Amino acid sequence: MNYIIPGLLFLFAVNFNYRPTLRKYLSNSDGWINFSIGFQGSPEDKGWALRIFNGEVKVIRSIPQDVDVKLISVQGKLLQEMITSAPHELLNLILQNKIIIDGNISYLQLFNYYTSLLMPNLPQNKMQKLQRRNDNNHCETKESVLYRNSDTDTSIYNRRKETLKGSREDPGVKWLEDPYLGEYTIDHFPRLQKKLDRHFNEKPQICTERPKLLTDWFRKEGLEYDREGHPWTPEFRQAEAFYYLMSHRQPIIDEEDLLAGTSTSKLPTGVIIYPDAQATMIWGELNSIEDRPLNPYSISTEDKAILHDVFPFWAEHNFREWVRNNADKPLCQLIEERWVCYFVWKSVGISHTVPDFAKVLQEGTTGIISEINNKITELETLESPLEKQTKVLKSMKRCLEGVNAYAKNLSSQARAMSSTETDPHRKKELQRIAQICEKVPAYPAETLDEAINCIWIIWVTLHMENTNTGLSLGRLDQLLQPFFEADMANLNETYQRKEYIRYALELIGCLFMRCTDHLPLVPDIGNYLFGGSSSDQAITLGGVTPSGEDAVNDMTYLILKATEMLTIRDPNVNARFNPEVNTHNYLRRLCEVNYTTAATPSLHNDNAVLASLEQHRYPLEHARDWSATGCVEATISGRHMGHTGSILFNLVAALEMALNNGTHPLMNWEIGPRTGRVDLDVFQTFDEFFNAFVAQLEYLIAKAVELNYYLAEAHSLYRPTPLLSSLIEGSLQNMQDVTNGGALYNTSGTANIGLADVTDSLMVIKKLVFEEQKISFAWLKDALENNFSGSENAYWHTYIQNKVPLFGSGNQEVLELANRITGLIHDIYASHQNYRGGPYTTGFWSMSQHVAYGNLSGALPSGRKAGKAFTPGLTPQPVASEDYLNNIRDVASLEPSHMDNNIAFNVKLVPPANGSREKIIEMMAGYVYGYFKNNGMQMQFNVVNADTLRDAMANPENYKNLLVRISGYNAYFVTLNQEMQKELIERAEYKIAD
Repeated sequence: MNYIIPGLLFLFAVNFNYRPTLRKYLSNSDGWINFSIGFQGSPEDKGWALRIFNGEVKVIRSIPQDVDVKLISVQGKLLQEMITSAPHELLNLILQNKIIIDGNISYLQLFNYYTSLLMPNLPQNKMQKLQRRNDNNHCETKESVLYRNSDTDTSIYNRRKETLKGSREDPGVKWLEDPYLGEYTIDHFPRLQKKLDRHFNEKPQICTERPKLLTDWFRKEGLEYDREGHPWTPEFRQAEAFYYLMSHRQPIIDEEDLLAGTSTSKLPTGVIIYPDAQATMIWGELNSIEDRPLNPYSISTEDKAILHDVFPFWAEHNFREWVRNNADKPLCQLIEERWVCYFVWKSVGISHTVPDFAKVLQEGTTGIISEINNKITELETLESPLEKQTKVLKSMKRCLEGVNAYAKNLSSQARAMSSTETDPHRKKELQRIAQICEKVPAYPAETLDEAINCIWIIWVTLHMENTNTGLSLGRLDQLLQPFFEADMANLNETYQRKEYIRYALELIGCLFMRCTDHLPLVPDIGNYLFGGSSSDQAITLGGVTPSGEDAVNDMTYLILKATEMLTIRDPNVNARFNPEVNTHNYLRRLCEVNYTTAATPSLHNDNAVLASLEQHRYPLEHARDWSATGCVEATISGRHMGHTGSILFNLVAALEMALNNGTHPLMNWEIGPRTGRVDLDVFQTFDEFFNAFVAQLEYLIAKAVELNYYLAEAHSLYRPTPLLSSLIEGSLQNMQDVTNGGALYNTSGTANIGLADVTDSLMVIKKLVFEEQKISFAWLKDALENNFSGSENAYWHTYIQNKVPLFGSGNQEVLELANRITGLIHDIYASHQNYRGGPYTTGFWSMSQHVAYGNLSGALPSGRKAGKAFTPGLTPQPVASEDYLNNIRDVASLEPSHMDNNIAFNVKLVPPANGSREKIIEMMAGYVYGYFKNNGMQMQFNVVNADTLRDAMANPENYKNLLVRISGYNAYFVTLNQEMQKELIERAEYKIAD
């Protein structure tokens, strides 16, 4: 290592030792912030360290054994670049495995924060440099495609000006004469338009209310031990902290809103902080987060100070560090922290499930508390009282009391606001809100506005307890229809009913816009791993009832109309369709909303999803009540702790390790079993190599499952969820928190990324290396290492992509191989059991990981070149076939039982320039119906062409609300990183016949 690094470290030490303006940051409310960080120019270098202890900063030659975090530069010169990089660039060096991190990343981020204080202009200069680079990389386009096409009905925005007329074919539609509600546009709802304008034009703000209140409580009452030194029961500790939080947080009613309560104290959009999870990942970005190119947040000077005071308390007390300390730095965690092979979501939260809203709507929190009291009384009569179970029940009760305290404060706030309101109409609305919050959620709801307010208040409180990622609202149309029917039945005049339909639509719109009032905290590295993703609050519509009847109703169409008018990324609307039960009228409307919005809702085949769930032996009436969770995953509503996004797994990593005898090439790390060297032609048959791939896959999946187990245990001790538990069937009856297996059904869901890339790669190996013997395995490996450069390699690259049958081409042999692979992956997961005693489920969707993992992977035998994105979900490669029907047939022919955590099949459709709206939508409906009749499980559209997307890259200011479907979730195109934007542009386009 040269002397630039120690020189910079000595400069750091001198400044923080002697400058009072910097020294004040070395402590917080708990005293001095002590930590150490080491820097190695290479794995062989003994390096340098910086130790901060009791306000003294020392530079140490060589790295002590007890250093908190260590950075190892794979290429020596990168360490110099690292220490002068903006925080987001440092994280990207780690993501690319140019720097290896060993230890507590919270302290790395603290060091980054100190560096930003020492060199305050560095982050901004780096950000400006990056922004200029991004600007230079923008696609060169001609005049705006949007406005060039503005006189045609294929323009993205002009689609929203027209609606087809529906008919009352659906037996559950009782009040809507035209279920498509074509008479309404966003222009009829100035309240909603104002909310939309704020949503798109005002920057989200970091909110410190939650971490400040909770950290204050934990400092006073203790974390592992209470103030008397006794061990806490984790559930009871969390319940008491939750009650304090809910009774002390601000009761806010946003301007002109029909719903009470907000997720944060920042309006219109706040970023919720969960310091016991991964919030410290933004420590180093506090002085640059406002200026980063992708998804910046506003943060006040006061809030920066609050977070710097809060974060040291949690630096050692979070899920990752619990695993590191209690499992002795397990290999499974070290692999995950290299970012390449898998990501285990429990380092962030559990969230992915659907609470039992029906119960709280019908019984109120007081009814559930009464049930808990009866259970406690039963336990107290036993000869040997079950102390732990009693504590768990009391924890649920205390959380529900916290919900009631918050609702009471909202009622008081609404009443206070109404007393000073001068507008008579708004005064009346506030008085009604005050009445509603006096009643719900404490008592059963009776009207639609009570039901929606009840759901929203519960929603806010659940997100105060548990991370806002993937918690889902479930079958909202089924929940709300009884209240809508009852309200309509009380109205006698036609004009009253018409006005109430408009009011109901506005209520749904307010709920949708309230769901946009919070965002997950995303450090800049997350913009590359989960780019553009919001909280992914899934709503599920339609399908069948638990008894198997048509579930489509008035509220289904009202929610679809709100989806169409608002065209926002979250909530994530998912629609169930049963080809044997649901009507063509409903399917046509689903396709029209997709056409209008360009990207939503996602469409699911009830029959295929139910077939995938049969293996779990759920009662049929429970299985039929499934809801999509997070992205697309099936969860049994109100009964199931599925954590459906527990593991995001890179299938290509296992293939690359099989090609390299257990070594992953990017990490240059021999982590897998030694399965044989390709360059020595040790494999005599395709099955021999396939077995090598299996061995690597089994190894990596076992490591991912191991880490998921450790993190699940950390959740049960650090952040059990007694409120969520009170709203999941089984937990109250079993007297056990859902983090400990209390739910009626317990599974862990996985997303497996790169299926088409792996299938196609194995098919190329099978055909060209072993069966036809046109190339040697050694030659193929050399071509991959050279990224198919050179004339001979280029020839074979073209040959592979044009002559070898690929998944999605309609070839039976490659389809059989795909089913073999999906079955293998499913069976490997099924051989494992999660911490809660349940099985793992297998899905093939990718969020945006197909881009991130693709960027971290070399060239593949499929012809995909190094660094290029994988295909999204299980979508075939664009070169697989020019015939869209081949794609449909192959995806529909995959075995549903292998995919019990659902799939994401992405389709980019391009409507004709001057096509009839009705014909376009009928063609779309025909595609969906044919796919579903052939047992296809899920389908999602981007109804937009590449020219429009290129123009949006060049002119983002014209496309703030251009919605696109990634792989299971929606995003605004202009918020995506360029790699993701290019992946969307390069997806295969299929023209809708005129």
